[in-house]
Amino acid sequence: MLAFRTALRVLSLMCLAGSAVVVVGASPASAGLSATRNCKNFETAGYTRKLSICARVWISDPYATQSRGVVEMHTYKWVDYVGWVDSVSQSITVNSARFYADSTTYRVSFGNNISSTTCRVNGPSSSQIACSVPNTYRVAFYGPAVNGVYQSFRTCVDTVSWRDDQGRPWVVSVGDAIFQVPLCYTA
Repeated sequence: MLAFRTALRVLSLMCLAGSAVVVVGASPASAGLSATRNCKNFETAGYTRKLSICARVWISDPYATQSRGVVEMHTYKWVDYVGWVDSVSQSITVNSARFYADSTTYRVSFGNNISSTTCRVNGPSSSQIACSVPNTYRVAFYGPAVNGVYQSFRTCVDTVSWRDDQGRPWVVSVGDAIFQVPLCYTA
């Protein structure tokens, strides 16, 4: 009887995974954007929730006359017999990040700690201006534009936060186990 119940539970979870959630691997997410980025994963105590945090740089195309720092985040939850699946969080926020053009020549800070209007959501020309979004599992925050032609670019993430699908708040900052140094991407 126990074997039948276990098989029924596995079958139910497989049906749930096939119809209600998207199964993803344990690697960091890209928010559907560039594959060139630097990422770290934060797993909660008990390994029941995970936040993938990525830093990258956006450069205008075809003319490299504008650039922006980008912070991408993706939230997951652990489902027994399935693994990590997308999990809609109550909110996902970039609190503090920095973007440099030509090393330290030009610096722009962005995130909720600076101003909630310093980010564009999911695109460099998005009309949605916010550094925190509700009810999503994947988002990319684009920092303020830097105009001009530069030789190098760098995006660094200092602090991010989110409220998971159950409303529990989580904060990841420089100095934590995951961010012993800032998460940076250089192009």
